[in-house]
Amino acid sequence: MASQLASGDLISDRYASALYDLAAEKKLVDPVLGDLSNLKNILNENKELRLVIKSPLISSSDKLNIFETLLKKINANELTSTFVKVIEKNKRFSNLASIIFQFININSQKRGDVLADITSADELNDDQKNNITNQLKSILGDKLSLSFDVDQNIMGGLIVKVGSKMIDTSLANKINKLKIAMKGA
Repeated sequence: MASQLASGDLISDRYASALYDLAAEKKLVDPVLGDLSNLKNILNENKELRLVIKSPLISSSDKLNIFETLLKKINANELTSTFVKVIEKNKRFSNLASIIFQFININSQKRGDVLADITSADELNDDQKNNITNQLKSILGDKLSLSFDVDQNIMGGLIVKVGSKMIDTSLANKINKLKIAMKGA
């Protein structure tokens, strides 16, 4: 199981690195990054699409047709479209979300950005996002890239991940700590 996970990460890293190198060579990093960010948002918002790309019952060519339609809709760069065709040819659609994540990480590292993932129970409004962004920039510096995710399982509060560090102020975490404390009493 661990070796499968590691090989999946390795595969995603290789595809993302190859795409980044090609995009950098053609001076298309920003357009490709924009396309992949749009695809990431579409995948995050659409559970059915996530299930489709992971399903072995749906052919790669059908998955490609879906993604070609999506790419036309977002007016994607030709390099992004070609990359999705390579993903289809090599039957790696199940790795697509991870490849996108790795590409964004590679881009941030090359630019010297600090990545932070913010998870909340509900969608944050613009004022809340700006407040969090400003507070983290005062601590971590201006080269900060934030991604905001929603996970209703945390019930309330926030989870902030920066690199290997995590600050968990979620209600779910506090309830778990309380359960552990009560078992010990």
